[in-house]
Amino acid sequence: MKDPTHSTGNPAAENGPQLRYSDDGRGGTIHYTSPASNFDMWYELAMSPAVVDIGIPESKYWVGQTKTPLAQRDDMLRFIGQQVVNDKLSGHGYFLFNDQIMTIYKGKNPDKD
Repeated sequence: MKDPTHSTGNPAAENGPQLRYSDDGRGGTIHYTSPASNFDMWYELAMSPAVVDIGIPESKYWVGQTKTPLAQRDDMLRFIGQQVVNDKLSGHGYFLFNDQIMTIYKGKNPDKD
């Protein structure tokens, strides 16, 4: 594991969103923390071509679980996905998500040029 905690990299990193990882064999927990919110998401290793699946708060439960507006959901999930790629993959990676699951893939996204 590279760095168990990672911030956005801005000068006020202590105030920005951060991810921490608790590993437990083939899975674990991702802890999201920011001044506005903190919540946990489970993850487990996935079958190829994916690397890992992450259970994300569903949109209908988003506000209750994260204490943030639903309008911020996609931006927060994009931050989380990109940060997991940066923290856990060496080289290129990408992520896709639906209402319940985010999947992290190694390599370049074949759907993007």
